[in-house]
Amino acid sequence: MTALLAGAVAAVPLFAATGAAAKGDEIGGSGAEYYLNDAWTGSANWAFKYGRTDDRVYVGDWNGDGKDTLAVRRGNVYHFTNSQAGGPAANVVAYGRANDTVLMGDWDGDGKDTPAVRRGNVYHIKNSLTGGNADRVVVYGRAGDDVVVGDWDGDGKDTLGVRRGSTYYLKNSLTGGPADHVLVYGRATDQVFVGDWNRDGIDTPAVRRGSTYYISNTFAGGQANRVLVYGRANDTTLVGDWNGDGTDTLGVRRAPKPPAPAPAPATRPVTVPAPAPASPGVYYKNCAAVRAAGKAPLFRGQPGYRSGLDRDGDGIACEWT
Repeated sequence: MTALLAGAVAAVPLFAATGAAAKGDEIGGSGAEYYLNDAWTGSANWAFKYGRTDDRVYVGDWNGDGKDTLAVRRGNVYHFTNSQAGGPAANVVAYGRANDTVLMGDWDGDGKDTPAVRRGNVYHIKNSLTGGNADRVVVYGRAGDDVVVGDWDGDGKDTLGVRRGSTYYLKNSLTGGPADHVLVYGRATDQVFVGDWNRDGIDTPAVRRGSTYYISNTFAGGQANRVLVYGRANDTTLVGDWNGDGTDTLGVRRAPKPPAPAPAPATRPVTVPAPAPASPGVYYKNCAAVRAAGKAPLFRGQPGYRSGLDRDGDGIACEWT
């Protein structure tokens, strides 16, 4: 099963989060570096690069081995990998349209996640990683609903749920009609993630507020079963079972660092030449200029003092021809 988040996770506290994300969604963010954690700790067990920095990314178990891995989407073409590593994709599939909203889930309980195209409140569901027509078409909820995907009853099949504010309408089958469960959880402004946090086969919520995750093993209210402060402010969070132990944990997609600013060009000291000696008929108007020309001012009473060179009458003949 797949669990996806949009947020920030690593080894320092998280900060602002935007939007909402849940199991099955495109994870958002940017970057081609991934750091995945098999436990609720601050250290990644897997660190690798995959795809391009601007790829659209999903998480799922594509081959039924119990381990979640990545898929990148470019237009309507999907590149699936079955390992926590870079390199060529294991499977490349074209499905749907380039502007479709796509969800991933194990719709038929075979242990493999496959795509569902959402167009408004109509879902075109595939049970294999192939092109062609959908295996099932379902109408559920409203066109503007936030959608979550999960196994709400532990039967091994992912189904749909919609979120309106803090209220969740969950279905246990891929059919229309009334929800099987209507639940109120968290706040309308919470960023919500879904995963099987305790290996009981049932997906339940986690909410993020600032740098804190509140993880619950039920959709009931009350205290969270786990509270975790985790991550880096500009990371995008994803969730999956990376090692096949049946428990979903965290990972991050990390954007590349911006390039360092170019160094400023070196500057050379500027030498200001001393004033040239005055030519006849040119007057120095201050003592500094007289000294710079290699002359000395004459004070009243000194030999050579001439009042005609003391233009301001201060007793210092700084004006010189």
